[in-house]
Amino acid sequence: MFRKSKRQDADEVRAKFLANREKVRSWLVDWNFPEVEWEEFSEVPLPWIVPRGGEQRWLEKQALFMDDYRWFLQARSRAEGVTSAHALWEFGGDHEFQRLEIQLQTFADPAYVAETLAWGAHAAALKGWQENDVQELYTWLFEGIDSRPLVEMVSGKQRTGFILFDLLRSPTNDNEIVSRLRMTLTDKSLDGSPLNEEGRD
Repeated sequence: MFRKSKRQDADEVRAKFLANREKVRSWLVDWNFPEVEWEEFSEVPLPWIVPRGGEQRWLEKQALFMDDYRWFLQARSRAEGVTSAHALWEFGGDHEFQRLEIQLQTFADPAYVAETLAWGAHAAALKGWQENDVQELYTWLFEGIDSRPLVEMVSGKQRTGFILFDLLRSPTNDNEIVSRLRMTLTDKSLDGSPLNEEGRD
């Protein structure tokens, strides 16, 4: 019987981190959101701060020992009507995905916000996500964002497969709305019953 060497263990852990980093980096490209320009992607996630040029040494020494880490992604607006956009990807023990949160501040156009958030979720391609799930998510988001006067707050939950969506919409003082979509993974339906291997009740 052969045991894995410490080097093999280290390589496997590092590979998990690199896969997560590439997933976040690719998401910025795959999400079709031309109204914003994302700030330069950081090779090193929060809470770590590494001097420029020290990223590779950090990867060799520190990436193996992280219990949790996150990428906070900030965008600059390129279009009138989109005031701000940011996203937060979080990972926990054993480099497992914890949550993705997208927040937009925009003019009060429920259809535009719902479409933008739905494509952001689609680009993330979390566990069990299917190509045709984007239409169902868009419909739920649009109905929720448009369900009450835009000066009021709206919140709701929806599950698609293994993904639990949490929506919060709130007004600002500038006739705009802030919309936050949080995504986590679950193995239970909204009523608490377990899901099968395909993410169904």
